[in-house]
Amino acid sequence: MPAEFKMEAVELVTISDIQPREENYLALERGNILYFPRTPFAFPEEERELLRSTGLSSSSHHKNIAYRPAEDKVTGFDPAAVSDPEKLRDVMRTYSERALAFLWKLLPRYMETARIDFASFRPQEEEGRDLATKKRNDLLHVDAFPTRPTGGDMILRFFTNIHQTKPRVWTTSDPFSVLAPRYASAAGLGEVASHPKGSLGARVLGAFGGVDAKRSAYDRFMLGFHDYLKFNGEYQESCAKYRFEFPPDSTWMVFTDVVPHSVLSGRYALEQTVIVRRDTLARRENAPIEILQGLCGRQLA
Repeated sequence: MPAEFKMEAVELVTISDIQPREENYLALERGNILYFPRTPFAFPEEERELLRSTGLSSSSHHKNIAYRPAEDKVTGFDPAAVSDPEKLRDVMRTYSERALAFLWKLLPRYMETARIDFASFRPQEEEGRDLATKKRNDLLHVDAFPTRPTGGDMILRFFTNIHQTKPRVWTTSDPFSVLAPRYASAAGLGEVASHPKGSLGARVLGAFGGVDAKRSAYDRFMLGFHDYLKFNGEYQESCAKYRFEFPPDSTWMVFTDVVPHSVLSGRYALEQTVIVRRDTLARRENAPIEILQGLCGRQLA
């Protein structure tokens, strides 16, 4: 495992033992994964079993089951496979609350101004999953949210594997500071920087207050970059690759807009996302937007 992309193992006993440490912030921002061999908060087996018995909706719109904290709402599940939707919402809400409480203890500098995003549950086996290329999880990509622009802030994701016996297997590659200088120009950075307000069509739609009105040039580039990497066969084949196996009951966190990642196999994973303001980073120059602005010489948000 290369030194520049090492896993930071943090042994946990109870949440009260966690103290904020500068090295945790720096490790995440450089493109490392913070890893916890055991889930660092209470997570009863009956809650896990309820989730494992929950099926995904057959709708093509849903890749995962999502919990939206601001609305206290769960979407994406198969009603025929859930006997008690209220209980499902309770379990998803509780996971979200526990994960956020843990993040508050470990990374308070981030959490003081972070925006709380969705939690999700991934009930399907990832290996061999039949998805369109843009939605495939087994292709290396950096994250960008089509309906929830970040404006240059950063996507921190906190994962837990609740499979009884199988690991969740990831491949990652070199972080954004290595990736962007090689591929950003070919992916259209210059064009996006030259037209910071987007195409005429996007501006017209934005005038009606839709998501296009909220999308910065940075957000538009990152959406395109997500797709560019997935469709780029040369990148998928030739880039450096680092394999990680996250065993049952382990938890890990990573900036998924910094670290290209793919999921090769695994089932039954939970995740909580928070959007971290870039002005709370230990080293703001590590933010993808700062790297891109340095490359193109223009402001992108």
